[in-house]
Amino acid sequence: MKIRSMITTLLVSVLSFAVLCSPPSGRSAAAEDFKIRMTTGLNATSHSVAWIGTQAGIFKKYGLDVSFPKLAVGGPETAAGLMRGDWHFVQTGVIPIAENVLNGGDAVILLRNTVPNQVGVFLVARSEFKSLQQLAGKRVGVPADVHSGQTSILGRLTLEKAGVTAEYVVLGSYQRIFDALAAGEIDAGTLPIDFRFLGDSRHGWNSFETRAFGAPSIFGTTRRMIAENRPVVNRVVQAMVESIQLFKTRSDVVVPILEQYLNFTDRAAVERLRAFYAPLLPENPRPALGDMTDVRRAMIAKYPAARSLLETDIADTSIIDGLEKEGIIKKLVLNSRLN
Repeated sequence: MKIRSMITTLLVSVLSFAVLCSPPSGRSAAAEDFKIRMTTGLNATSHSVAWIGTQAGIFKKYGLDVSFPKLAVGGPETAAGLMRGDWHFVQTGVIPIAENVLNGGDAVILLRNTVPNQVGVFLVARSEFKSLQQLAGKRVGVPADVHSGQTSILGRLTLEKAGVTAEYVVLGSYQRIFDALAAGEIDAGTLPIDFRFLGDSRHGWNSFETRAFGAPSIFGTTRRMIAENRPVVNRVVQAMVESIQLFKTRSDVVVPILEQYLNFTDRAAVERLRAFYAPLLPENPRPALGDMTDVRRAMIAKYPAARSLLETDIADTSIIDGLEKEGIIKKLVLNSRLN
């Protein structure tokens, strides 16, 4: 009887250990150490959530080993890299994903990074330029092609609305635009509010709001990734939602990481950025791209097929729908408020 009792105790202990070590609901043991690669289109706060969540350990908590082979590669390159397999997930704009789909690719939007029409992008000009009209014929820095890159398109549309034709200089990143503007190599450039704050405080530059654009920056992957690794994508989306909550509620954690991501040394400017973006990040980041009118208008000259482009062509809401149905989104939001 004593031996039987010892065996029973041992079995109970083993089973208890197995339960404690088993992955939480919705997570398969095979994906416990799943390695994924990510990148961002721009070095801007609106593209920083995945990086912040990684550095804060949120993705690791979901059994995801995240690396960033490159950062701020530009919108078109984010989609191109998805097709090559250079990375599995991207934070970028709607336009690069839509362009990829129109060219026969399978890039797809999972989440949005900000509320609609709140892009935080400005046309920033040297102090001698007091109006957009004064930029006619001037050199304007943009991160990507003005028909493919989302923020580049915003700059072009804003100048066109003002009746201005400019010479566009593709510089690849906001940092290069900022540096070129400071060196006098360009007269103006498209910059997010991140660099607008710096430009105003250091150089007294003038800034002009870009025209409203009904497409947010987004978090995306490929339809193939969803089909082949759906449990992993599910966990990535949960980690992104939790990372958003972290951004919204924990400035003490977020600001130092954001400072590193932006490569800013002005802590006060980074604190202002965190405060600016916190209310713009949606608690439930489902794509919600609206009627797609602005996206179609921005692309139709280059892609006539964009005339009939629908949200369902470029977005997959099934992952976020499932998390909503299971109550996971509400749980993540509630937990962030309690913490």
